[in-house]
Amino acid sequence: MNKLSTSLSEGRLQRASQNPAIYISKFRQVLFRHGITMSLISFGCLLFPITLVALFSSLDNLFLNTNRYLLASLGLGFFMFLYLRLFSKELNNRQIFWIGYLLFISIVEEIGFRVSLPILFSDSFLKEYSFLFGIFLSNLLFASFHYFTLRWKLKACIFTFLGGIGLSRLFYVTEDLALIILVHWAFTFLNTPTAPSNIITEK
Repeated sequence: MNKLSTSLSEGRLQRASQNPAIYISKFRQVLFRHGITMSLISFGCLLFPITLVALFSSLDNLFLNTNRYLLASLGLGFFMFLYLRLFSKELNNRQIFWIGYLLFISIVEEIGFRVSLPILFSDSFLKEYSFLFGIFLSNLLFASFHYFTLRWKLKACIFTFLGGIGLSRLFYVTEDLALIILVHWAFTFLNTPTAPSNIITEK
């Protein structure tokens, strides 16, 4: 088969590709393409005092009930271990690091897209619009970054947008960032329980 006509097969989430250079098949690609991008956005948002105030306010329940959240985190970690064992997934150092990365990215994305960006949007050039529009725009960006950095299919990104809207609603009902992070971590794990495989298949 002509090399130029070879297409790297699509995954459950990822679009097919003609170019091996952009096809995501390694953990480090996820880390550099998505993890660093989302981290820069979220930490950049924290340069604004208004977002720092909102962040610390949203962590009140964590500071008041630290043991409860620690137990919840341990329980969630135990659930992930059982899930992997049930589906015969190997629990090695790479997998443990992947689970840790999923927690990290859940923290980063919630700080950026559920706490910071809606506030910044509504407090700056979107003042004439409602705060709800800021939430909508933030989650639209959230889904779009998954499309470009992780090369997810459009359908998966639409569900990501809807999931982000759901997390935003839960956050502004509870005002509990730690809870939202745990929910995000759980759903992210169920969506992508293992790191990308190094094996690339062609069709």
